[in-house]
This record gives sequence, C-alpha cells and structure tokens, in this order.
Amino acid sequence: MRNKMTLKRLAALLLVGLLVLLTSGCGNKESAYNKALAVFAEGDYAQAATAFARLGDYLQAETYAAYSQGLTYYNQCDYAAAEPYFEQTRGFMYGNQRYSFCHAYVLETSESFAEAAEWYLALGEFEDAPSRAAYCQARVAVEAGDYEAALVKYAEAGGYRDAEERLDKLNFEIYERASALLDAREYEQAFLLFTLLGDRYNAGEYARTAKNYLQEQEYLRAEQLIKDGDLQGAYDIFHAMEGFRDAATRAEELGAQLGIDGTAQ
Repeated sequence: MRNKMTLKRLAALLLVGLLVLLTSGCGNKESAYNKALAVFAEGDYAQAATAFARLGDYLQAETYAAYSQGLTYYNQCDYAAAEPYFEQTRGFMYGNQRYSFCHAYVLETSESFAEAAEWYLALGEFEDAPSRAAYCQARVAVEAGDYEAALVKYAEAGGYRDAEERLDKLNFEIYERASALLDAREYEQAFLLFTLLGDRYNAGEYARTAKNYLQEQEYLRAEQLIKDGDLQGAYDIFHAMEGFRDAATRAEELGAQLGIDGTAQ
C-alpha cells in the first residue's frame, strides 16, 4: 500500500515539475519576445532580427525576424539583399511598399528602366521614388531619342545618381546635334533642338539664325510653287510666314487672285 502511495506521490510531483517547466518556458519566450519588440522599436534591426529568429514560430517572431533583417539591409541601401525579406512580409507594416521599392531598384540596376519606372511611379511619394522614376524615364527617353522628355525628366530627378551629370552631357549632345543640322541646312530640326537648350551655348541666337534660314528656304519654295502654277500652296506658305520680309503682301496678292477674303483668315 505504501509503495502504491509513494508511486502516486512521485507521479504527482513529476507532473507538477513538468507543468512548472512548461509554464516557465512560455514565460521565458514571452519575456524574450517583448525584449525583441523593444529592441525593434529602438531601431536596432540587426539585433532584433537575431532575437526574433531565436524564438522560432512563437507568435509573430518569424515575420518580425524577416522584416527586421530586411530593414537592416534597407538602411544600408543594399536593396537587392533586402528584397527577398520584404517579399516574405508584404502584408506586414510597410513590407509591400519596401518590397516594391527594392524590386524597382533591382530592375533599375539591370537597366530595365521602363519597368523600373512603372514600379517607382506606383509608389507615389514613398521615399525618393519620384526622383528615381524620373531618372528611369529619362534613360528611356534618351534611348528613344526624345531629347525634350529626357531633359525634363533628368531635371526632375535632381541629385539622384548621376542625373545632373547626364543632364549636362545631354545638353551638350543636343547642341552638337543642332549645330550639325544647321550646317547640313536642316533648319527646322536645328531650330527645334536649339530651342530646347534655353540660354545655354548661346542657343537663342543660333535658334534665330536657323529660323531665318528656314523662313528664307520656305519663301523660295513658295516662289517656286508660283512658277509651277500652285498658287494655293504658295499662298498657304506666305500666309503662314506673315512678318517675314513681304510675305504678308505676297499672301494678300495671291489671295486676291484665288478669290480668298483676307479678313476671313
């Protein structure tokens, strides 16, 4: 009988001991979790990532561990390394925005500028996404030969990466291209390019020169149309050139021959 009582007491003691161990283990994890949260709140993300990782699947420890590791790389501007961690935590805090930002960066560094711009634009005003988007759009515009759009977007990019250096280089490239077109008597294209340069490289003066040559070219073309019997074509050119030489008078004379009321134009 005593042996049975002793065994029962021993079993009870073992059960109590086991419960104490289990409850103390839960208490330790809760305490460690709270400490990890405090470290996270202080902004020590590397230490927080380590602390949360030790807790395994306890509460949101795994999510916090991944997010903290992502923030560690993010704050070091190592966006490629941060991307997979934010991909795991897209539904947590700013995980989705940070993932999109990092993914856009990866696309940008691989020179997929059009796609990168789309991802940056989708972020709105998050971080410096607008400047990054403008930079990528400028790179796309340069490749497409759209000088005007490239100039605008590089200016919007401001101090991001080498935007200012590329803007200066592009302005000089446009100047050289416009000068070559002027020499080749491609006056219309030269004029359009010079006007993009504002007051750089005395472009205003060159633009006026190109315009004068262009108007002279058009004036001679109108005269040739008269010789060819195309009075309407000549009239249209002279009428569009009013203010240049005697173009207004020539348009009026042709208008009278064609029966066009000048006051209705």
